[in-house]
Amino acid sequence: MRILLCVLPLVAAVAGLLPAGAQTPAGGAVSDFDFAVDAVERAYAGYPDKTANRAAEYAALKERLRSGIASGRDTYDAVAEYLGWFDDSHLGTEGVRTYRPKSVRRPSDYAARMERYDPQFTHCRVDGETYLIRFPSCDLNEEQAAWVRTAVRAYLASGCANLILDIRGNGGGSDSAYEPLLKLLYDHEGVEDAMEYRVSDLAIAHVREFAGDTERGRAKIARMERTPAGEFLAGERKTYRIRYDSVSPRPRRAGLLIDGKVGSSGEQLVLEVRASSRRTTVYGQDNTLGCLDFSNCEILYFPQDSTRWMMLPTTRSCRVSEGRGIDSAGIAPDVRIPLPLPGELTDNVDEWVRWVAEELKTKNLK
Repeated sequence: MRILLCVLPLVAAVAGLLPAGAQTPAGGAVSDFDFAVDAVERAYAGYPDKTANRAAEYAALKERLRSGIASGRDTYDAVAEYLGWFDDSHLGTEGVRTYRPKSVRRPSDYAARMERYDPQFTHCRVDGETYLIRFPSCDLNEEQAAWVRTAVRAYLASGCANLILDIRGNGGGSDSAYEPLLKLLYDHEGVEDAMEYRVSDLAIAHVREFAGDTERGRAKIARMERTPAGEFLAGERKTYRIRYDSVSPRPRRAGLLIDGKVGSSGEQLVLEVRASSRRTTVYGQDNTLGCLDFSNCEILYFPQDSTRWMMLPTTRSCRVSEGRGIDSAGIAPDVRIPLPLPGELTDNVDEWVRWVAEELKTKNLK
C-alpha cells in the first residue's frame, strides 16, 4: 500500500536470508547474485505472482545470468537485470531501470521534455474561485508535515469554492503524510483493498520495526511465526474503510492533478480519493507510474559489497489475487488534459493548473 523502508543492518539481513549452511560475508561463500536470488525467492511478496506460468523462463534467466557472471559480466549489472525481469518499480537496485520493461515501455522523463520539471510544495490562490495545493512527495520531515496542515488551513481561510490538489511528481513515502488532504476532500465513506504479508524473516522484521510495540503488531508477529515461510498471512482483512467523523463544506469541486511520476503512496492517495470523494475529478495526461501492488519495502545490503543495496517489497495488495492489479498500466485520469506539457513546473501556477481551474468552474454550474 505504501513504501515504508526499514534498512536492515548487514549481519541481520544476511542471517535472515542466507540459505541454511551458507557462510556469512566473512566466509565469502555466497555470491551477491545468489544473495539477491535467495532474498527474492524467500521474501519478495511478488515472487509467486510474477513467476506463475513462467517457471522455465525464470530458470533460464538465472542460468544465463550466472553463466554471464562466470564469463566476466559485472555481478551487479546481472543483479539489476534479474530484478528488472520482475517489472516491479518497488523491487530495485542501482541500474535496474535499464532492464525493467515498464521503464522502456512507458517513459515519463519530464525533465527532458520540459524546460524545468521540479515540482515544489506550494499553496496559493489561482483566481477568485480556485486554490492550489501542490504536494509533490509523501516522504515528509516534521517541517513539511506541518506545511501540509498549514496549507489546508490557508485554503479554508481563502474562501475559494474550488481546490486543485496537484500531486505531479509524487513518488511516494508514507500514507499518513496525505491524511489532512484526504480528509479535506472526503465526502462519503469508502472501501479500499488491504494488503497481505508474504511470511519471511524480512516481513517479520518489517512488522516488528513499524508495529512491534503495539498489541496488534505483536499478535501479527506471533501469527507470522506460526505460518510457513513463503505463504501469505491468512486471516487478514481484505479491505479497509475510509471514514471520518465530518465532511468539510469546501471544496465544492476539486481536481486531483497527476502525471506519470506519481507512484506508491501517491497512487494510494488517488485510489483513496476516488473511493471517498465524489466531488473530486482526477486530471492528467499520462497514467500514474504503476508502483503499488507490492509494497512495504525493506532495504538489504549485499554481503560482498555492503555499499550496494537492493529494495524488496514484503506485502501484496489483496486486489492482485483478484486480478485487479494496477502496476501494469498505472491509474488513468478521469479527464485527459488536451494541452502540451507546461514549460515549467516548480512553485508556479502553470498552464495545466489554469486549465483545470476553468474546468472546475464549469462543473460548478451544473
